[in-house]
Amino acid sequence: MSLLRLTGIAALLAVLAVPAAAFAQQAPPVPVATAMPGAPNAVPHRHRRNRLRTALAGLNLSAAQKSQIDQAFAQTREANRNADPATRKANRTQLRSRIDAILTPEQRAQLNSALHRGRRAV
Repeated sequence: MSLLRLTGIAALLAVLAVPAAAFAQQAPPVPVATAMPGAPNAVPHRHRRNRLRTALAGLNLSAAQKSQIDQAFAQTREANRNADPATRKANRTQLRSRIDAILTPEQRAQLNSALHRGRRAV
């Protein structure tokens, strides 16, 4: 092989030998969950948002309704702690009944529409 060709191959190998990490971008830091009481350095959960909470956010709730609904969610969360799956399901049903009692008939209709929107017909 000629010297020029060997030099070219050596240069190519040198370029390929540069670590890929030198070109990688650093990922942004994970935000710290400050809203979690008692766990200031905890990482927030990375799951889908609760469909019921999302649908409720789209309603025009009064401050009193928001407070009552937040209290219902908190009580259900506490009741579900260390509960078996059947009890959790019963608690979810009870939560939905409590929320329906807090909402006006128009808000209930909007909530049902929002929850059933996007579901495939079987």
